Amino acid sequence: MSASNPDNPFGNPFGNPFGDPFGEALADFHFDRAGETLIVEVDSGAASPAMQPSWFFQTETDWHPWEYHALEDAQGPVLDLGCGAGRASLFLERRGVEVTAIDHSPGAVTVCRDRGIQDVRLADLLDPPTDKHWQTVLLLCGNLGLGGDWDESRRFLVRLADVTAENAVLIGDTVDPTVDQTPDSDYVRYQEGQIARGHYRGLVSLRLRYGATIGEFWEQSNFLVDDIPALIADTPWRLLDHHVDGVDHYVKLGKG
Repeated sequence: MSASNPDNPFGNPFGNPFGDPFGEALADFHFDRAGETLIVEVDSGAASPAMQPSWFFQTETDWHPWEYHALEDAQGPVLDLGCGAGRASLFLERRGVEVTAIDHSPGAVTVCRDRGIQDVRLADLLDPPTDKHWQTVLLLCGNLGLGGDWDESRRFLVRLADVTAENAVLIGDTVDPTVDQTPDSDYVRYQEGQIARGHYRGLVSLRLRYGATIGEFWEQSNFLVDDIPALIADTPWRLLDHHVDGVDHYVKLGKG
């Protein structure tokens, strides 16, 4: 099995042999090239279609209303962690807000630059930049849990507080892994296995596949709605708003 597509122009700059399936998918869509179906795989062996590239190019008229209203009031400088194709960064820049867009995917960074975002950086999402006192941090498209397991996620929230302004705001979203799950489903058994191994119920190990290009596994947590207060307890963040829409939920946190 090939680890990467030899024709992939977006090599991985972080010292491993994997390719950039997410970046390839975004670039094919952006540059109007025929593409494959982007697939997400779980370390259990389960696989299904991922969110397809078109979703990452949505304009604000197609967004969830809560997301639009949350971002409408965002103050700069904004740190957009896991910016994807830059939909949120573009929305804010067009309103005169200063934004720094960060992604781990070389292809995503290439697309964002081609779309005209002023400050786009290829970087480790878990090592946020410190060159500005960030007024707003965005952790969209499930990125609220990109810190990993429960304790790691809490430490990541503290780290973000360390690099932000005194009255900063954090806007993030996630999915509740217990919603719409039947008791005997494979995913419920996966969650039970995580608990048995001492992990958070919502921790999941994922990777993306796009044609012959395979990405590396990463860990993220999908947080239960009722776990948000405990997640931010004893961190510098407090809950300003929490909007639940079925499996999806969004939080707006204030620092201090």
